[in-house]
Amino acid sequence: MGRLAILAWAFLGLLLLRADAEPARRVALVIGNGTYAEAGTLANPVNDALDIADKLRSIGFEVIEGNDLGKRELERSIGEFSDALEGAGVGLFYYAGHGLQVDGRNYIVPVDARLDMPVKLQLEAVPIDEVLDIMEQQTKVSLVFLDACRNNPFARSLSRTATTRSATALAGLAQFDSTRGSFIAFSTAPGAVAMDGTGRNSPFAAALLRHIAEPGQSINDMMIAVRRDVVSQTHEGQRPWEQGSLLERFEFVPGDGPAPEPKATAEPAPASQVAALERSVGDDKASIEKFLRRDYLTPDTKAMGETVRRIYGSSATIFGTRYDADAIVKVKTDWFAQWVSWSLGLEPGSLEITPHSADRADAAFAMRYDYVPKDKASARLTGKARVTLGLVKAEDGWRIESETSQAMQ
Repeated sequence: MGRLAILAWAFLGLLLLRADAEPARRVALVIGNGTYAEAGTLANPVNDALDIADKLRSIGFEVIEGNDLGKRELERSIGEFSDALEGAGVGLFYYAGHGLQVDGRNYIVPVDARLDMPVKLQLEAVPIDEVLDIMEQQTKVSLVFLDACRNNPFARSLSRTATTRSATALAGLAQFDSTRGSFIAFSTAPGAVAMDGTGRNSPFAAALLRHIAEPGQSINDMMIAVRRDVVSQTHEGQRPWEQGSLLERFEFVPGDGPAPEPKATAEPAPASQVAALERSVGDDKASIEKFLRRDYLTPDTKAMGETVRRIYGSSATIFGTRYDADAIVKVKTDWFAQWVSWSLGLEPGSLEITPHSADRADAAFAMRYDYVPKDKASARLTGKARVTLGLVKAEDGWRIESETSQAMQ
């Protein structure tokens, strides 16, 4: 019943229009390891993982995340991921932190690893191909993003103590021998070293965050855009690379019509411009909150068509699927017809605004809901949901272009 409650204004009900039209579940495991016991600290992996996890949730992924994980915690997260993949159509694994290759096999390095000799690899590190194998066995589409090619602090000790050439740790990561229905993206070319970055995110994560949610864009076109950004930002010092065996086109956010051409790369905005952007949207936080309270949380159910078009425009992406206004109107009308009374509220102090441009921002907040059913045999639905909205400013105010939510305890 708790899951049913989240169907309310967050519109998971849109996924129930027809059973045969229900989009496949999409599940992600996102890991960021930065604080290493014996390899120092990387500044950005945890930031990268947190931001990627939030972005994936905003486009409809169920996300399992963990940061600064030791070996046992990492294995438990992978086990939880494996369980969650049952019945899913898409699995995604994102890892930021130290990774290494030995004998052509790639490994994730937990933060408590002690890799002073190659024989300890099986005890201290986790082979990435084992995670990929779990995904490929349970999902039709397996996606892997590895920002794990930072300079390997264990390479010298492993190479010094190696007894065979094959056990020598090499720079960067290696290609995977084979993939089945998979797409694997590396933050830099095989055998090369990637940069951690000087801002909040690594160059690869920052580019991925910019492009992953563009509607109608195939994953291949997304990687072209990501590669252009990273090459530009690193002055040719880093070039993302991918390998794959997908059997059909994959889009993170489906769109109408042909996929857009990759955008020309722009140089990162100077700090002064970023600060000005944050001030601009920050000054408009009051108007966003007003939009949420007046329109999103108190819809006029007697004029649902007008309400939907004012709030969403002609279409919106909800839990990763694009719906036109007519479909949204139908589901919302059917939903609210079930209740004799209802209320939706913004939890005080929960609203967080993330600016993306002068007229685009993400709004994340806690929403309280309370539904009293017309059918006295049905239970009253009350609780909280974490809602994330992608907003765009139109001439007559803010509109929603993407939406997702998650139940809160």
